[in-house]
Amino acid sequence: MSEQFHVVPNELRGYSELLDRNAQHFLTIKDHAISKGGDTSGFTGLLTLLHPVVTGVANLYGETLDFANKMMLKDSGALKKTADSYEKVDLHGVQLMQKAGGGR
Repeated sequence: MSEQFHVVPNELRGYSELLDRNAQHFLTIKDHAISKGGDTSGFTGLLTLLHPVVTGVANLYGETLDFANKMMLKDSGALKKTADSYEKVDLHGVQLMQKAGGGR
């Protein structure tokens, strides 16, 4: 069974740009989480024992957001390559049809 579908390379590039923008939000969230969520400046007395725990959790959360950012950027790059690939195949098909038709 042959499946037929229509791909618009510019739409793939648009999705890629959306992923790029969304990936940047992860970095903004990371900065906020580490600076605000990992702030232990008010911890006094027994709460000082929690400094390494809070800092560790904030850093782990930051690393997770870095990973999410990298994966989104990787997917964005893959979409761009896919769009380029579809355009190359389409161009090749047009060239073959022009050769077969004698350049009409």
